Amino acid sequence: MRQNITALNGLRIFAAAAVVSYHYGTLTDGFHRLPQFLQNVAGNGAIALPFFYLLSGFVLTHAYTGRVATLQQRREFYLARYARLYPAYLTAFLLFLPMAVEKYLRHPAAGQSHGGRTFALSGTLVLLALQAWTPLSQAWNGPSWSLSVEAFFYMLFPVVLPRMARMRSVPLMVALGVLWLAMISLTVAHLHNLIGAQIWSGYIMYQPLFWMPTFLLGMATYRLAFRWSQVPDAVATSVSVVSLAVLVLLCGLPPAPGGNFFVNGGSAPLIAMIVLAYSHPRSLSSRIMGARALSFLGGLSYLVYILQAPLWHMFRAVSDKLRHVSNANTVRDWQFLLYLPLLLVAALVVQRLVEKPGQRWLLNRKGIIAVKTECEPSRVIAA
Repeated sequence: MRQNITALNGLRIFAAAAVVSYHYGTLTDGFHRLPQFLQNVAGNGAIALPFFYLLSGFVLTHAYTGRVATLQQRREFYLARYARLYPAYLTAFLLFLPMAVEKYLRHPAAGQSHGGRTFALSGTLVLLALQAWTPLSQAWNGPSWSLSVEAFFYMLFPVVLPRMARMRSVPLMVALGVLWLAMISLTVAHLHNLIGAQIWSGYIMYQPLFWMPTFLLGMATYRLAFRWSQVPDAVATSVSVVSLAVLVLLCGLPPAPGGNFFVNGGSAPLIAMIVLAYSHPRSLSSRIMGARALSFLGGLSYLVYILQAPLWHMFRAVSDKLRHVSNANTVRDWQFLLYLPLLLVAALVVQRLVEKPGQRWLLNRKGIIAVKTECEPSRVIAA
């Protein structure tokens, strides 16, 4: 029987909070009055992206090892992933629709002669979760690009998992090392202006293939989970606390101009260590991170992530109107602080009214039952 890994759910909500702070907390007029270390941590909030990808590979391997061997099991896996993500994804798409109409149809930017074409094409790409493969990855609900990347990982997972399970440790490490070096080599080339900003942002930075090494590293890291679960609790606690502290301290360094080596690949081995460390079932740090409240909030992290942009634009428009300003260059501190609990409430409402009912409806139609686990939002069994 697989062990529950509640701490990984707890880590999710902190990663989601890091992304939200990176996107919107840095806009507040009081942000530059914070200590420089905290400014740097917020500026490096995109570190949550490789964390989410690596964690996804780890928990999917935990939940589905031995369960995607047949065509029927693979079909159930794909249906379960679709049912898990798409109801909330579609909700965020619809919430962003008024902003897209305003941006591309009603008031297109100066010089943008194909606003209607961009509206139609970007909307179609987002609905099909293909936007990350194109320069339009940020055109419609920007954060949704990472779900396009995740969808590609899901397509690969049932094919890669059995092959990875058969690989010996040394060849697997060499293969992952080569892929990781390719990832950070592209990042270094961009930082040294060997890859221009337009090529980087249009064709590399949001590319599923660029982020694939982090997902595969998460899958491979799970091979160490059983051995890690046998180490003494005190050792596991020390490693988990120290590794997470090192990550926070590194995030406190100034982000590199023009790009971020640490976010775009450089931190992957450290993140793998953190995920493995907090997978220990008995350590003190895992029990704290896996507390019921944090685990509950971790269950909302995907919704917090996918809803953050449309809700921010709506809230910003309403709150700016209350301030009697329009097109303000800065955001008041109270706007961001009020937005955070509103985002959590919205995530909870969408979870109860859309995500869970939608998931049950989609799975029940296909005769699949979603089974709640602590380490991963859901797995499936045949009904």
